[in-house]
Amino acid sequence: MSDSGGIDIAVWRARLAALDSPRVSAAVVVQCGQVWLQPAYTAFRNEVDRVLMSAHLRRRADLTITRVVLHNLPNAPDAPVRAAAVDRSFEEWQDRLSATIVLLSSGLATHRIHRLILRGDEVAASVPDMVEIRIDGDWTNAHRAQAALHMVGSTGATTPLTGYDVNFDGPFGDADPSVYM
Repeated sequence: MSDSGGIDIAVWRARLAALDSPRVSAAVVVQCGQVWLQPAYTAFRNEVDRVLMSAHLRRRADLTITRVVLHNLPNAPDAPVRAAAVDRSFEEWQDRLSATIVLLSSGLATHRIHRLILRGDEVAASVPDMVEIRIDGDWTNAHRAQAALHMVGSTGATTPLTGYDVNFDGPFGDADPSVYM
């Protein structure tokens, strides 16, 4: 099943399921299309989040996951006006991913989330949404995986997602300093 966003859910599910195999040593996951922020994709986006976190927890020492999401939504002057729901979905997802990084902090070297910085008039990521896995040393699509890894390795193209990106204090953190004790 493929959609206008280019996401073949069946392929994604098959590749994500393969993360349990000891033959798989790495995964590159790019989720920079705005389709991920649409209400119709919330359940699948959450499924991907759960599968990646579970795979990391089960295979922390022998599976490297490199994930790329947007740092910011496109802000091109001629882009159509975004729905407020897209902005809320983006913020909620960023907060959840930041909390995930905090929970996985003991194994950050094997599960990294990078945020792609869209600049100026860019309206989309330079690489497509993908889940590519390395099985027995070979990528399912080496060209796409290498393009994503090159982007992550390019200075200034991405920024890491960290727990610092989320305010865990709640509404009373500033009013009552005893919450820090």
